[in-house]
Amino acid sequence: MKNRFCRMGKQLLGVACLLSTCGVTYSCSDDYDLDETKPSFLGQSIYDELNARGNFKTVIRLIDDLGYKDVMQKTGSKTLFVANDESYNQFFSSNSWGVNSYDQLSTNQKRLLLNGSMLNNAYVVEMLSTIQGPVKNLCLRQLSALSATDSVPFFKAEDLPHNLNKPTSETPDKRFWDRYTNPGYPGKGIYMALDKTTPMMTHFLQAQMNEKNITPSDISFILNLDGTDKAWNDNKNRSFVYDAEITTPDVTCLNGYFHVLDKVLVTPGNMAEEIRKNPDTKLFSAMLDRFSAPYYDATLTEEYKALHSIQADSVFQKLYIAQRGQQGSLAKDPDGEDLGSSVSRLSYDPGWNAYSVDNSTKEQDMAAMFVPNDEAMRKYFLEGTGRSLIENYAPNSDHSNLLEDLYQIPQNIMVKLINNLMKESFNSTVPSKYLSVMNTAQDQMFSQYPDVKDYKAAIEKVLVANNGVVYVMKDMITPPDFASVSGPVLFDQGTRVMNTAIHADDGHITSDYANAPLRKFYSTYLLAMQSNFSLFVPVDEGLANTGYADPVSFAAGNVTSYRYWSLTPSNVTAKGKVVPVVAKGYRYERDAQMSAKTDRPLGTSTSSAANDNVGSGFGATKAQILCDMVDQHIVVHGSGNGAESIEPNQSYYLSRSGAPVVVVTHSNKSDGTGMVVEGGFQRDVNNDRYPNNNFSCSVIKGFDQSRASIGYGNGHTYFLDRPMQPTINNVFTVLKDLAEKNAEYSKFFELCSSFEYGMNEDELKAAFFENAGLTDNQWTTEKQKYAIFAMNGSGVGARLTAVNTSLVRFFNNYRYTIFVPTNDAITQAESLGLPTIESIKAYVKENYTDNNKTWKEGTQDKAKAMITCLVDFLKYHFCDQSYFVDGYSDNGYNFSQSACSDSKTNTFIPVAVRHKVGGLQVFDARSMTNNAGVNTGAVIEGNAQAINVSTEEGAHNLFARDYELNDEATKARSIKSSSYAVLHGLKGQDFLLFKTLTGGRFDKDWATPAAARAFVKKFGLKK
Repeated sequence: MKNRFCRMGKQLLGVACLLSTCGVTYSCSDDYDLDETKPSFLGQSIYDELNARGNFKTVIRLIDDLGYKDVMQKTGSKTLFVANDESYNQFFSSNSWGVNSYDQLSTNQKRLLLNGSMLNNAYVVEMLSTIQGPVKNLCLRQLSALSATDSVPFFKAEDLPHNLNKPTSETPDKRFWDRYTNPGYPGKGIYMALDKTTPMMTHFLQAQMNEKNITPSDISFILNLDGTDKAWNDNKNRSFVYDAEITTPDVTCLNGYFHVLDKVLVTPGNMAEEIRKNPDTKLFSAMLDRFSAPYYDATLTEEYKALHSIQADSVFQKLYIAQRGQQGSLAKDPDGEDLGSSVSRLSYDPGWNAYSVDNSTKEQDMAAMFVPNDEAMRKYFLEGTGRSLIENYAPNSDHSNLLEDLYQIPQNIMVKLINNLMKESFNSTVPSKYLSVMNTAQDQMFSQYPDVKDYKAAIEKVLVANNGVVYVMKDMITPPDFASVSGPVLFDQGTRVMNTAIHADDGHITSDYANAPLRKFYSTYLLAMQSNFSLFVPVDEGLANTGYADPVSFAAGNVTSYRYWSLTPSNVTAKGKVVPVVAKGYRYERDAQMSAKTDRPLGTSTSSAANDNVGSGFGATKAQILCDMVDQHIVVHGSGNGAESIEPNQSYYLSRSGAPVVVVTHSNKSDGTGMVVEGGFQRDVNNDRYPNNNFSCSVIKGFDQSRASIGYGNGHTYFLDRPMQPTINNVFTVLKDLAEKNAEYSKFFELCSSFEYGMNEDELKAAFFENAGLTDNQWTTEKQKYAIFAMNGSGVGARLTAVNTSLVRFFNNYRYTIFVPTNDAITQAESLGLPTIESIKAYVKENYTDNNKTWKEGTQDKAKAMITCLVDFLKYHFCDQSYFVDGYSDNGYNFSQSACSDSKTNTFIPVAVRHKVGGLQVFDARSMTNNAGVNTGAVIEGNAQAINVSTEEGAHNLFARDYELNDEATKARSIKSSSYAVLHGLKGQDFLLFKTLTGGRFDKDWATPAAARAFVKKFGLKK
């Protein structure tokens, strides 16, 4: 059909005007006079045309009774979808309203029938799929002529949602309905609109279907036409409004169009309402309604009372607490109180008539839900994965009343199940696209079905609503939140602190990221279902009674300021940047156990309430501790040994933050119980001089959440009796301690620490940069290149940390390994021409004149090469990634970047590492340099020279944490950034070389000024 009219509007009214007044001649043939004869396609008014046809008497009665005769006879620009009297007779013989004749229809029902089948613009069928612009083939649904006041049902108290959640629950529901379900409430019920936005009319048209790759068989299945004589499995062009087919389209009238349908059009309710009314989805509907509330609406009350005589003073609308709805994300509860950021929210309001997909208009798409039927709910929660939830939260139930048991499962758990079943786009979730439907972890949701036939067989029926489609499923789809390693934490009432931290940022996943209280989004991270995790979970009892040592409190070095924190969960609704956990401070005694049961708290001044802002004070301390704790307890398995889980031949693992986790005792049980683990802090206190403070962390319960076990999972979960902690000692402290306890490793620490600015700062500046014209800030930046450790303080390049220590200047929130050569090794290097600080200073003194600030010819280049070489020698012993001496061997090499750079290739010079059972081998640049003198970045087997790590006790697997404080040590409340490192002593006279030595010596590289310049150009210090 040609595009005759998109909208009647002015065009059609203009034709009518011309007919009645202008007498303008328009001819398709020579003898056609417009002022005497109407065009053959143009009928009477909609009202008169329907009346004249004689078989639309019921429609005429609706128009007359509702006072629309003038609109349909004289004015307006309308589109009407009508059914003939025979179709109405069939409707009265069987309908969900229970009416048997027209006379039994209420006024509201008449409005629903007429206004629900009317559009306030004129459309031929071809143009129904066009949206404003115009943009063709995108329109799925239109605003109908219905309004909220057309149907505001009265709900008796017994028909409103009844919350069966026990108020004594540790995580009680917000009971928004109790006031109105109380038998004593005046009126015994309420008037309530199910949503006050305009209900929309959904049509399935070939043009839009083709544009969105929706097949006729998709629509046939969705409209439940399969197996009937109306099944649509061919390419015949058909048009439907909901499940009513247009049999006679485009009847053209003076004031619009009408289209004849094969059945009476009854606008369905929204998705929530269709689920509620469906007899097979009562259990899911009840869970959905736990997130609903009645909101008084003054405007709706005024408008409805103006049209209807009612006894009630108030009219409400039912809204769902969701991330998206007609009012955006609801901020207030029905009483005007803040809902808070921690309240559980549905993905979107399933009752929102004018639902719109993100980045789309409401006309282009609608929602979809995959709702388990009651039998699927019973099977899942009584026999399947959900059984543990019933056992945890309804332990004393005989399970004869599953609905009541389900109400005891906290909302923050149930919302995960529901949101996984709520999808934003109908267009993207039709049956033919079932393999592209993703769960909340962005994995295929229905990959278990080999083809679309099997997928369709898993669906009992489809409910078409005015804002989406509901697929009623025969089986429950397990949400990733239940299948992942965080599932057991979510389920268990004894792990609420850890669960609170994991889900603290959930309310900010889709928006307002900056205001997330922890800004870690752990729950999303742990939904990486293609990864393999070992999640260790300290139970609430351990966190409350044994606590968590505060690393910041140790930074000032004042033993009277050392403290630990007891952490307990709270039911406070988080409002703002809040994590609902109570933290109480206790004094930490170095020679005693942490025991909040017996120790005396420091008082309210050293505490953080559940509703404290985590951006300042001890609220920031609490947030830091929670982040430290969660990061320490997530092990991410990679490739190679231990790629999937904890292995018997491997004891050292890296946590999410890079902090090591040590398995002290492996378990011989399938669930991991009996395993003993520790972090760096436990290693420190278990090896210090105070025997009374020793402790370990034991696995008391385990869960196999692996793919091999449950089909869809991502690892193992282990509950610990108390938390692990990372070390509080930084690299400076560990190197110093190694030097003091093991004198053969003292020289490396002396070089790194005394080389804070190469030479004395004044000497360095005078000798090399006096005439460079540097500003103070430029000089500060430049001199840092010659430092291994940053200044401890404020200012350019300085970093605040524990008193009397410093941080490795070039560490940057990552994990590292430091290989420490022995004194003999450094002496050996010096014998091969490695400069010393003394030799550099002596050379400067000999060749640089302070008085006139000049160098002897060619000597400054040599001096620069000497100091560059010494710094690069030290930096090459620092590399990224953390490696441990452990109980397994690698098949190949692991490559890491050192801190030493090659300016010519613009890369950091690599180091190769290989695990051997009980040992560790390092391969430096010599093993990767070919005969042409080029570092290939790969170990050349013929050149490979293994440098072995010491296996002596106390000389390997030493843990350090370089943490930067938010303020000076005596005032700090939190940690700004952290880097983790493991340190190993090297054996004998071995050291690492960043290049193959020229002629077997370091000093050959500055034998001439030209050689010195070339060396500095290639290996010059960049940062």
